[in-house]
Amino acid sequence: MDNNELLQQISAMMEVQQEEFSRKLEEHTKRIELKIEHDVTDKIEALFDGYKLTHEKQWELERKVEKLEERVERLEQVG
Repeated sequence: MDNNELLQQISAMMEVQQEEFSRKLEEHTKRIELKIEHDVTDKIEALFDGYKLTHEKQWELERKVEKLEERVERLEQVG
């Protein structure tokens, strides 16, 4: 076997390894994308829902405090 044939065989082997590496990389990339899509996105949506609920509750409590302050002011004026 001469050097040229040996180089061709090495090149062919490297090409097969490169294809295998590319396939595995693509598989791992798809797994990561699915994990992000299912796990991370769901958690972000849940956090956003919690933030929205907290904000709405805070707004409601602020309105109640305003009403109580108005009531106290009226009571102080009467008394």
